[in-house]
Amino acid sequence: MSTATPPVRALLPDGEVAWVRELEACDGAAVLALRARLSGRDRHLMFFGLGVAGLAELSTQLSRGSGVGHTAVGCFVHSRLAGVARYDVLADPAEAQVALVVDGHGPVLGVAALLLEQLAVSAEHEGVRMFVADVDAGNAKMLGVFAALGIPFRPGLPTRNRSPE
Repeated sequence: MSTATPPVRALLPDGEVAWVRELEACDGAAVLALRARLSGRDRHLMFFGLGVAGLAELSTQLSRGSGVGHTAVGCFVHSRLAGVARYDVLADPAEAQVALVVDGHGPVLGVAALLLEQLAVSAEHEGVRMFVADVDAGNAKMLGVFAALGIPFRPGLPTRNRSPE
């Protein structure tokens, strides 16, 4: 995504209005606040790829901004960060590792789908044809989101930040 990409407004299935946009340096505090709100279950199931430590790392990396080979987007509901997703292009430029988390303390239905749709658009512009995700086999909801959106992905790449803290 380029910095000129405007935020995308969407209506969530529960009627809430959400905005999805590229994360910027000024969003670092919101990313850390999201990290603090995560329950143990959210950390285990919903936080594939980034890990809790990965959110703290992401908050500091935002000052670099998105660019060729990596992008991070956030979904905001009532100005509160409800979810984060990012991708990083792998050695094979047709593949990118994707990571995502959704806050379980608010509207969640549809947030993961919105985030992945925006990442897919950005990644496609970079030539990415396949997302690689470390998705827990017990996370049927996340596996269902990929299937419902028709986004090509394969499980893989065990993450270095999988631990809760």
